Amino acid sequence: MCRLNKYPAAELHAMEKKLQISVSLVRGVRNLLQPINRLPPELLTLIFRQTQSHLPDFLPIRDLSSSSWQWLSLLQVCRHWRGLIASSPQLWSELDSGILPERFLKRSSAVPLKAYLGLKLYNLSEDMLDSIASQSMRFQELHLDADSWHSSATIFHQFKCPAPILTSLTLVTDGRDIVSGALPQLFSGEMPSLRKLCLKHLTSWPKGYFQNLTHVCLYDQNEITRPTMDEFLDFLSNSPFLEELALVRAGPTGMDGAAQLHSPPSRTVSLPHLRQLDIGEWPSAPLVARFLSHLHLTANTDMYFWGDGMLNAAQPDSEIARSLALLLPEDISKLENMRGIKKWYLARQPRVILDTPFISVTGSADDKDRTLYMYGTFSASQLVPTQLLSRYPVSEVECLTVRDSCMDTDNANNLDVGFWRELLQGLPKLKKLEVLAFRSIGFTRAIVGALMPQSGTVAQQPSLPCSQLVSLTVEHDVSLPAYCIRTMAEARARCVPPAARLEHLRVLVFDPNPQNVRQRRRRLRSMSISEAGSSTGSNSDSDETEDIGFENEARTREEEEYRMHTEDDRRLLEECVEIPGEVKFEYGVPLSVGLVPDAWPTAAYNFTRGRRGAL
Repeated sequence: MCRLNKYPAAELHAMEKKLQISVSLVRGVRNLLQPINRLPPELLTLIFRQTQSHLPDFLPIRDLSSSSWQWLSLLQVCRHWRGLIASSPQLWSELDSGILPERFLKRSSAVPLKAYLGLKLYNLSEDMLDSIASQSMRFQELHLDADSWHSSATIFHQFKCPAPILTSLTLVTDGRDIVSGALPQLFSGEMPSLRKLCLKHLTSWPKGYFQNLTHVCLYDQNEITRPTMDEFLDFLSNSPFLEELALVRAGPTGMDGAAQLHSPPSRTVSLPHLRQLDIGEWPSAPLVARFLSHLHLTANTDMYFWGDGMLNAAQPDSEIARSLALLLPEDISKLENMRGIKKWYLARQPRVILDTPFISVTGSADDKDRTLYMYGTFSASQLVPTQLLSRYPVSEVECLTVRDSCMDTDNANNLDVGFWRELLQGLPKLKKLEVLAFRSIGFTRAIVGALMPQSGTVAQQPSLPCSQLVSLTVEHDVSLPAYCIRTMAEARARCVPPAARLEHLRVLVFDPNPQNVRQRRRRLRSMSISEAGSSTGSNSDSDETEDIGFENEARTREEEEYRMHTEDDRRLLEECVEIPGEVKFEYGVPLSVGLVPDAWPTAAYNFTRGRRGAL
């Protein structure tokens, strides 16, 4: 230390700087010796890219659980990584106006850009916006929330240069500055590579703008300016390779003429490549049927229909207009995706469980998993069997699952034995039946009653609904009609050959304390407290202790009663010699698995629910 005192401050500063450089060089060399840094720069760049959050190019729903900027922390790891990241344009090619747009625009160099504008930061400077818009030749994707600026019309005019490599375009606006839903001129009309389009509010655009599209989503269009059926069919015919089509509160819902609603279609557009059709929240089911009557769809098209106006029973119009049968046209011969339905899920759920009612047809007919889903707070008038069977081709159905949880709601229309007998008669090839009747007393009993043979004349054999039925699954509760199930199995066994008898009986025991049991316990507790109310008061701690003790004692007694009830049902059914297969009681089985398609809710449903939540 004393020897350094003889050096002047300037020389000491120079020495310190040299030491810092030496230390930095040593650290750099040591860092390069790390195994990961021995990888080729190109491979390391690919690894960095995997740490980024990438949104889908169509309907870019942001994952709120992750951050789109966390990958930038890699810049702080070491000099080698910082230099490699800064000099890799691909890592900066997704530009978000809310995350360092200037830096991303500069470091992205000349690579194709994916631009997300107005989604987070709304006070983007005019100069920065001009700089971004001037790069339209590089735009591969543009997702724009036009309402983030003072004038959405002005924003559109910023993008006036051609976009030759643009493949995906999303334009979100509430129409504040849009006249009659018309899209202003954009990119000088030169978007030759555009394949994926999502528009909010906009209902018309310059002729020749959008052709050869593969993905289309239109939503929240003004009802007054929506296209006519012919205009919309013209639009579809210009995109014969369309793969996904979503129309949510949008599309040809206006009337070209009142008389045309029930008139036969005069024009059909074939969409041989369409994989998914989403129609959401249209005013009524007949409008959907009218649109479908103009389409020719292949067996590979999945369809999703949802919305209160189409499917909810609580509507002011007539009961007939709300029938689920009216969702499909009378002639479905051109809807090849409606053929070969093998599974049918019919679930009635109360509004507290159900978010929105929907109907869907999904799956591949080739794989024998084409499935019909009906999920909603449906009334009996919406499910008239003769109407359903006349429109929905379910005669090939082999598996039917019915779910009912509506008995404690205002829409608890009882579907009686007659209803189920009429419906099951339309399912002659049914082999497997699942009845999930949570809190719906009498629902299982009605279906079991419908499976009983019907007496004919003296010279005739009794008619047997679903003569190929071999598997029955029911949900167990304290009101399980075990005796009725056994009686039904015995009666059916006398009408069919041994090979066609009921072979598999599954009883799902999910909740050891059913809702009605818990309610009874609360009533007993209230009565006990009421009777003791006239006695001299005690402190709150002792009251609480007594309450807990009462609860535990009641729970133990009721659980034991429930187990005894379950064992009685098991013995009664296992002793039925007419059920040659296994009688199996299963515990803890999730009862709602499979009631909705794997793809539900769809991306179109999630994206169009709310602008800020989607983008």
